[in-house]
Amino acid sequence: MTMQHSTLDLDFDGLPLLDSPWSVRFAQSTRGRVALEVYNAGLLLDVLVAQPLTADVLRGARRTGRIGRPSVLAWGHLPPDGAPPEVTFTQRHRAALPATAVATAGGFWIAVAEGCYDRVTATGQDGTSERLRVRAGWSR
Repeated sequence: MTMQHSTLDLDFDGLPLLDSPWSVRFAQSTRGRVALEVYNAGLLLDVLVAQPLTADVLRGARRTGRIGRPSVLAWGHLPPDGAPPEVTFTQRHRAALPATAVATAGGFWIAVAEGCYDRVTATGQDGTSERLRVRAGWSR
């Protein structure tokens, strides 16, 4: 089966995803399910496959600095209600930064923001919350 890819060209509150080192692609798995591939400057960071039952609402988060312009990216599966979670990036001794999570094809969401943050929290409408450390963009 041939995989079909397309690049997501979204604008997140004035920060274009494609004007940063972050990029995502959609693919089709061998079973015909949509997959989301997450990249940093061409390096594959993660692959999420659409699930009939929800998996991790908050799957991953990375940070990078590009030409003096740090940014963070978080991603995951949409919760069962289909609404993107409320996403907040935080760093010690700095104010929290709420970010807009955007739903994508296949039941995924993505949030991106400018700045250097080390934690991300995703909270669903049911109040369930997940938190992760934001890793460096090139780490595995």
